[in-house]
Amino acid sequence: MNVFENIAFGLRVRPRKLRPAPEAVRGKVQELLRLVKLEELATRYPAQLSGGQRQRVALARALAVEPRVLLLDEPFGALDAKVRQELRRWLRRLHDEIHITSVFVTHDQEEALEVADRVVVMNAGALEQIGSSEEVYNQPATPFVYNFLGNVNLFRGRVEEDKLYLGGMAMELPPGTKQDTETATVYVRPHLLDVDHRPSHQNHFHARIKHINAAGPQVKIELTTEWGDPVHVEISQERYRRLGLQRDLEVFVTPKEKKSLPN
Repeated sequence: MNVFENIAFGLRVRPRKLRPAPEAVRGKVQELLRLVKLEELATRYPAQLSGGQRQRVALARALAVEPRVLLLDEPFGALDAKVRQELRRWLRRLHDEIHITSVFVTHDQEEALEVADRVVVMNAGALEQIGSSEEVYNQPATPFVYNFLGNVNLFRGRVEEDKLYLGGMAMELPPGTKQDTETATVYVRPHLLDVDHRPSHQNHFHARIKHINAAGPQVKIELTTEWGDPVHVEISQERYRRLGLQRDLEVFVTPKEKKSLPN
């Protein structure tokens, strides 16, 4: 079947009493073709379409029968990263137009945060957190959510008074951290760590640059520490050039923001 027949299929196999007239089917399919931006491809066959175009045909076919709820289970899983990015932005705009309740299942964290109004994070079939994209990313309820939604550094150490000790380094604990435990884990995302040639704050630690990836808008830096765990930092291109960082250079690292969660 070509693109037109694929989209019309759900309408044409309805029970006779519910089946639209041929003219109505044609009009509905043309409307959906315009919606998914495939008007010029109505007579093409699947082998003549790109992966992204096939996904849009499948979505139009599902919309043709006017469902009350749309389930999208890993719809972009087989596509390359660039096409996935373009399609999820297109889907977000389309959803704003058609106003249909959609359940979007994905293992791509960036995809979920960009597309969804409400995010549900599941772990082994159990519910971890429900909230807006901003809530689950900036206010994770559990360690799993923090780790799942983006890169994060974990600092595990012993607790004494209001400090977390890692090897010979002491880090101030975030406000609200329970003080009735011997150990704690502090979470810091890479972009919330700063590096410098000299200590600029009491709450810093010493590290050595192991690897630098300067491709892209953010420079990704991997550090080695005296307690053995690698630490990942992301800084702007401007700051990277200003500091003149290079491999094996010793630097001081300061957390700009950190969070502790119950284990």
